[in-house]
Amino acid sequence: MVAATTEVASSTSMARYGLRALLIVVALYSAYQIRLHALTVYGNVIHEFDPWFNYRATVYLRDHGMEKFFKWYDHKVWYPLGRPVGTTIYPGMQLTSVFIYNSLESLGYPMSLNDVCCYVPAWFGVLATAFLGMLAYECTGNADMGAVASLIMSVVPAHLMRSVGGGYDNESIAMTAMCATFYFWCRSLRGGPNSLAWLWGVVSGIAYIYMVAAWGGYIFVLNMIAFHALALVALGKWTPKLHRAYTLFYVIGTYGAIQVPVVGLTPLKSLEQLGALGVFGIIQLMWISALVQRMQDPNNKFTKEQVMKVRACVFGGAALVAGMFVSVLAGRGYFGPLSSRVRGLFVQHTRTGNPLVGAWMACSLLFTYFVPYFVYTPFEMLTSFFSLFLFFNFLICARWTV
Repeated sequence: MVAATTEVASSTSMARYGLRALLIVVALYSAYQIRLHALTVYGNVIHEFDPWFNYRATVYLRDHGMEKFFKWYDHKVWYPLGRPVGTTIYPGMQLTSVFIYNSLESLGYPMSLNDVCCYVPAWFGVLATAFLGMLAYECTGNADMGAVASLIMSVVPAHLMRSVGGGYDNESIAMTAMCATFYFWCRSLRGGPNSLAWLWGVVSGIAYIYMVAAWGGYIFVLNMIAFHALALVALGKWTPKLHRAYTLFYVIGTYGAIQVPVVGLTPLKSLEQLGALGVFGIIQLMWISALVQRMQDPNNKFTKEQVMKVRACVFGGAALVAGMFVSVLAGRGYFGPLSSRVRGLFVQHTRTGNPLVGAWMACSLLFTYFVPYFVYTPFEMLTSFFSLFLFFNFLICARWTV
């Protein structure tokens, strides 16, 4: 009887693993084949205006190298003024395509640059599908959830429209970078207080750098992670692991971001991005408070009131210094204004009336992050994966807010 029950359970488990693997294979295969439809019907042709400029920039990068690319002043666009390409372009897609082109050539599988640029959106669409599935699994602990999320992500129109073959535009790789950054961030928060998962914060920072190089939507990614970290602190979920993970993410990511010419020092000046810097400061102050508390109370016998008193002293002193520092910088015009895109969300006369422009983030991401929320039971996520559940709720709120 027991042996028969064990055999049935084993068979059921094997069938479940098989079905899960089949769903993942179907998801990745579908993600690739659907995106190749335009190339299959019309050939390897780049379509739309922006993709053609991006292709032309990629050809210039391949022919002249990176140094001349970032100094390139293109007199054939924005006529008669021309355009300083190196300081007005997010170069991640061009760098990626040239790297793939050179790698294939060195491996003995040469492919024309035109074909590489045509296939890049489809290749990265598959990667985005995989990362979304991994993100769903990370936030639920359920592999079935990850498989179903991948299947839906492979065909969701909001992502499909930005990653079709031949649509050589920034969003085609930026979505992959975005999903990767979110996945590695959530991965860095896994485990108990003694877990080394926070080291994934390094990878998250690197993925964020790639996101910055790929698309201006990196501001959304930065603020989403910063808001999530701040909420965890506000809800009493601060841990040394959170401190290490966010510190690694922010320091590495910001250092890499300011190396991108079109970005420069805006992460340290723009009002849209200073919130993440403020969260970085808050997390450091929480860490300092913990150090002071440990020095004053090595036996960990402080009451909540005493702990709050220590934090109040640390935060009060820091607020005084920061206030003086900010007032000096503001008086010198250091901080930049909000971008026109952000102002357009709130100020009536700056709106274009074009829904595509007004909802520039929502159009490309709508439904993408609804998938893990609705497929899995929210109660289980709330009890077992509180911080990651919170992260997804922020994503969903952001969708509706935009």
